[in-house]
Amino acid sequence: MKFNWSKVIPHVSALAIFMFLAVVYFNPQLEGKKLPMGDITSFLGMSKEATDFEKETGEQTLWTNSMFGGMPTYQITARQKNNVAKRIEQVSQMFFDRPIGYFISGMVFFYIALILLGVNPWLSILGAIAFSFTTNNLVLFEAGHTSKIRALMASSMIIGGTILAYKNKLLLGAFAFTVGLAVNIYANHYQMTYYLGILLMIYVIFELVSHIKSGKLKDFGISSAVLLLCTFVALGTSASKLLTTMEFAEDTMRGKPIIETAAGDVTSSSQVDGLEFNYAMNWSNNALDLFSSYIPGFVGGGSAEPISKSSALAKSLKGRANIDKGPLYWGGLPSTSGPIYFGAVMFFLFIFGLFVVKGPIKWWMLSAVIVTFMFSMGKNLEWFNRFFFDYVPLFNKFRTPNSVLSVTAILIPFLGILGLNELFKSDIDKEDLIKKLYIAAGILLGSCVIFGLAGPALFDFSAPNDARYGQMGYDVNAIIKDRQSLLRSDSFRSFAFIALAAGLIWLYLKDKLKSVYVILGLSLFTIIDLFGIGKRYLNNDDFVSAREIQNKYQPRDVDIYIMKDTDPHFRVHDMTQDPFNSSFASYFHKTIGGYNPAKLQRAQDLIDYHISQGNMNVLNMLNTKYFITNNNEGKAVVQPNMQALGNAWFVEDIIMLKTNLEEINGLAGFDPNKTALVNSEFSNYFEGWTVSKSENARIQLTEYKPNKLTYTSTGTGDKLAVFSEMWYGPNKGWQAYLDGQPVDHIRVNYALRAMKVPAGSHTIVFEFDPQTYKLGTVISLISSLILVGLLGFMIFLYFKRKRK
Repeated sequence: MKFNWSKVIPHVSALAIFMFLAVVYFNPQLEGKKLPMGDITSFLGMSKEATDFEKETGEQTLWTNSMFGGMPTYQITARQKNNVAKRIEQVSQMFFDRPIGYFISGMVFFYIALILLGVNPWLSILGAIAFSFTTNNLVLFEAGHTSKIRALMASSMIIGGTILAYKNKLLLGAFAFTVGLAVNIYANHYQMTYYLGILLMIYVIFELVSHIKSGKLKDFGISSAVLLLCTFVALGTSASKLLTTMEFAEDTMRGKPIIETAAGDVTSSSQVDGLEFNYAMNWSNNALDLFSSYIPGFVGGGSAEPISKSSALAKSLKGRANIDKGPLYWGGLPSTSGPIYFGAVMFFLFIFGLFVVKGPIKWWMLSAVIVTFMFSMGKNLEWFNRFFFDYVPLFNKFRTPNSVLSVTAILIPFLGILGLNELFKSDIDKEDLIKKLYIAAGILLGSCVIFGLAGPALFDFSAPNDARYGQMGYDVNAIIKDRQSLLRSDSFRSFAFIALAAGLIWLYLKDKLKSVYVILGLSLFTIIDLFGIGKRYLNNDDFVSAREIQNKYQPRDVDIYIMKDTDPHFRVHDMTQDPFNSSFASYFHKTIGGYNPAKLQRAQDLIDYHISQGNMNVLNMLNTKYFITNNNEGKAVVQPNMQALGNAWFVEDIIMLKTNLEEINGLAGFDPNKTALVNSEFSNYFEGWTVSKSENARIQLTEYKPNKLTYTSTGTGDKLAVFSEMWYGPNKGWQAYLDGQPVDHIRVNYALRAMKVPAGSHTIVFEFDPQTYKLGTVISLISSLILVGLLGFMIFLYFKRKRK
């Protein structure tokens, strides 16, 4: 069998181009520099205890006490064992670290998806570049949304595999679908997976109609069944993460409400199943935001948009301040780092593709783009999104509806490239396509001219935050002038790129230019277009040395003072900044606050009902040993709390309450040192047992690990011990042991643990060893082996076909 190098060269070239472009854009990475991403900086704080513990012991902990009184690490540092998707992702990244590796991965997956669909390799390269370097991906990385980017980068394989499975290439499609979905799920951003799943269901409906019309309903059923089976395999590869997340989610802000309220009395996530509507829909686009799809500065770009020294805002400051960014964004979002810009060239190709591509794929992608636009408008299109929020399963578990456009960024270049692929086929009607080209180009070019010339007269360019900018000393009229100027200049910028792209296609249809030059020209224009806008929001100046990032977590004098305390386990409440939206203090201490969007609901309830109100009973029972506050001069100072109850104590009295509402309200006026509030659901725990008083009884923590707490107790009579640890159960990982024997424990005081302790001297151990995680690792191994076996079978069939 003679090896055909001509078939390999385009693929090798593609990899070389992808690596070159990623290295050129992110070249500071090769100098050892990093991006100080907001979410990643927060991650350093929330993960510090868990990562330090693993460095010191070599043991992974699935629980951390670094924030919110304690929570699982499932969404922080927990590893996914036995997951082959990790290796697949590393290969797709060509073993580069982020960001180079991430963006190479996006191009590799997109390229493979198009190649499998029979697209020309050079067109596939163009599509891969257009997707990976779409402005949204760059903005997401700058903000630190790395798991979202990783999930998106593999999503093109899911789309390509689904299309193949319904186009008589079931085995190949099933494999591509499974690989894409496995990597997507492994990335651990289920919101992107969920949105893509909704869109694929729309595609399946289109295929169902098509198969019914062609009398091939059986083929549809087989393809659907195989894809469903592949979905379970892909889910199985990440079972250790999925099963624990599902279990954990029940007890977080995204789970069912704990506190009973009267019908209609809904004000927070404590009282609804999932997120509260207004909270979930806070980041909603308005209609004008959507024009940023092809005119990046339509609504001002970003909330900190680059401006020149000649801008109206810079001139208005008259030397009072030297700024290079201004608050130009005036769309529907509270704020934004940058627009979701798909590229003028690629958006034009998408519109043109609607006229060229035939069959269910076109109608699906058009429908999917429209649906995502509508989803992204959130509360600004409430009649539509309220229905999905109230009635579609899981929809109310996610917030920031504008993020759905991250999935749209896959569809735009996908259809655009499929359209070009059809264009370059020999059997097309060129005269007919010229008419369609005029329509597609005319729509976009006409709108660019209108907005470029008349835009300043069509809108008022005001934003809700303008009053605040005025109070800060900015000239609001100057800001509005710069907004108008940006709309005008970007409209003509997009006009130029669309005109150039349309001109290349027109020359091809007139037989004046070969397809290779069209592809080369479109690729060049796309790179210039996307790199030019991308550099507004992520450029070399944004990268800093690794040391500079680490210096963001330099301990203050107050932190150093507290860290000198040899007590192994106590909590700190830092009120010098928003204690519940910052992980800074969690980097150094075990804190009452922290930052995590998936905190335990009971922790959030304590915050809402009591901690935010300054209830010292609750802070004492959480063993808050130190407060950090600002003095009159604004300097951080330490306030020791001598009333903190410590790690554990014995109570003298038990009050049984019927409801969770009674339990949470009862924390307002009780003495936690003497009394325990117990929900009636645990009444059987006390049958035939009464608490005895003993002044000489003692219980103390003798050994601390985040996932294992050891206590010793002494005393006469049966007693109830209360522990200043967050309840997470029942049967979700925390197991209590009395002298080495497993025993039950219960919840008291709405959020703490407690257990009966008999007379005498005893050793008490709480150990976090969730069986769900163990089960998940086994399922992950089995599913990964199935996926590897499918790959082996594909290779076997390939070589078998070659021999023939």
